[in-house]
Amino acid sequence: MTSPEVSNREQAQNQKQFSVSNRATHDQQYPYLSDISQLLHRLSILELEGLCTLQEMLLAKSFWEATNYGGSQEKCKKRLTELYGEDWDEHVKFRDHFVSIKRYYVWSLLISHRQQWNEREK
Repeated sequence: MTSPEVSNREQAQNQKQFSVSNRATHDQQYPYLSDISQLLHRLSILELEGLCTLQEMLLAKSFWEATNYGGSQEKCKKRLTELYGEDWDEHVKFRDHFVSIKRYYVWSLLISHRQQWNEREK
């Protein structure tokens, strides 16, 4: 039963729409999302680059650079030295602080997949 109060009704609708536990509805809204995600994670960076459009590549690269010291490993190492000292590699792993661009290519392609399904539903 919906609430006669508009704000409560909108809140209830938003709760249903954004519910984390509503996996069945999410799968219906974006069919094959988990299959595509698994497939993309198995591909190499070169194969992912071949699938990305220029816009998808630029989006992925800009987010990767924003979270990875502008894409510079030297800047990352310098920052780790500032935080942990000269022996930083004994305390932390470099790969935990400088992530591969592959994750961002996959993310960008999954966003495109969702957008294509959203356009199809219109």
